[in-house]
Formats: sequence, structure tokens, C-alpha cells
Amino acid sequence: NWEKNEESTLYGYKIKHNTCPIFVTYNKKPDISESTKYEDEFINPYVFSWMTRSRVRLDSREVIAIKDHKKTGLRIPLFIKKNDAEGTDFYYMGDCIPYDYIPTKSYDNKGRSLDIVNIKFNMEDEVDEYIFNYLES
Repeated sequence: NWEKNEESTLYGYKIKHNTCPIFVTYNKKPDISESTKYEDEFINPYVFSWMTRSRVRLDSREVIAIKDHKKTGLRIPLFIKKNDAEGTDFYYMGDCIPYDYIPTKSYDNKGRSLDIVNIKFNMEDEVDEYIFNYLES
């Protein structure tokens, strides 16, 4: 439903056209900035733990929109690539259903505290075992 490719402006996710696609690099480079070393991970093939971008709180517009997903019908598809060596292609993992919102902190390169929200998602369908094991290896 998006008129053009906005991959470079997503910064991991963007809410538009009643969708919020989330793009995750599962194994991040060690030399990226501290404030973007998000601890995104599968807890198991049914549950994904995801961090918003930094400087986001529970009362931020995007978190409220995700919380209101049932009322609005917001669709949240999850796309993952294992690491940057895989290029720009992501695997579609399925749609996510948020169920827990945990305010937490990340830190920038100078050690300053930044607000961030950890959102737990149930996957609408179990993640394929082969892809799950590949990401975890």
C-alpha cells in the first residue's frame, strides 16, 4: 500500500497506511553507536522482544498507536535479516500482536541515559523452525 520505497527513511519502523512494518537486523555490528544496539530477540518461535528507537516513552505517539492496534486495526508485520552481511533483503517473519510494554533505558556513546520501550509481541503464527534456528545460530 505504500506508493514508494521508503526503506531508507524507516529507521527500523514507521506507522503509515494503518501498518507499522518493523525491520530488524538480528545480529548487529559491534561498532554501531550505543544508542542503536537494540536488544531485539526471539524469546521462542512465538514471542519476539523488540526495542523502539531511542528517545521513545510509553506516552510517545508511536507507542500509543501500537497499543491501540486492536481499536484501529493497525497491522504490524515483522521483517528480519540475520546481519548486514546478508545485504538489504529481509525475511518476512509474520504479523505481530503486542502484549507488553516495558519502559527501559539505553545509553548513548557518552553514557547518557535515553528512554526506550521494550515491546513484547506474540507472533500471529509460529516462526518457521529452519529460519528461527538460522537466526539463533
